Amino acid sequence: MEKELEEKVCLLSDWLQEKKASSVVCVDVRGKCSFTEYLVICTGTATLHNKALADYLFDKASEHKIKILGKEGLEACTWILIDMNDVIVHIFTEETLAMYKLEDLWKNKSIIQE
Repeated sequence: MEKELEEKVCLLSDWLQEKKASSVVCVDVRGKCSFTEYLVICTGTATLHNKALADYLFDKASEHKIKILGKEGLEACTWILIDMNDVIVHIFTEETLAMYKLEDLWKNKSIIQE
């Protein structure tokens, strides 16, 4: 199960990078977070790019039968959250990521891919 989860995280990261997402970071939050196992955090160049990244993830997840439990932020596209149960993907504009500094919330984070 753990190997499958790490493969899923790597797939998500690879898909984001295929569409030119920047600053892709995968954070292992197992034991530190009650609602997920991993966070995948990245930035797009603009809101339109963020929307394209999210749409690509939706398509690839569907192809690979990865269930999406929820999605938020698709209207403004400055911060898009995609809940895949054991992995939550955050797609930010650079300005929004700089404002919220989400990565800093996990001080003792284990980054599995950067």
